[in-house]
Amino acid sequence: MILNHYIELEQESREKEALNAIEEEADKNAELYGYGELDAQIGAEPDPRWAAKRSYRRGYQDSFWQFYDKKYGIKLETEF
Repeated sequence: MILNHYIELEQESREKEALNAIEEEADKNAELYGYGELDAQIGAEPDPRWAAKRSYRRGYQDSFWQFYDKKYGIKLETEF
């Protein structure tokens, strides 16, 4: 009975750790996406420290193309 209780506590602890790791990774990706967006909006070259990170590249590219879509009046077939 006591052993089961300790096993349950250990499992709950591991689940919380896993959820925290997922949240930290999501926060990091959101932050990199924001850096990419900002760099593109201010016309800066992509930051070489982060250029290999998918989230940074996605933010940079999204912002870059949004700028040119507005500038040239490009309408996408499918709005996101």
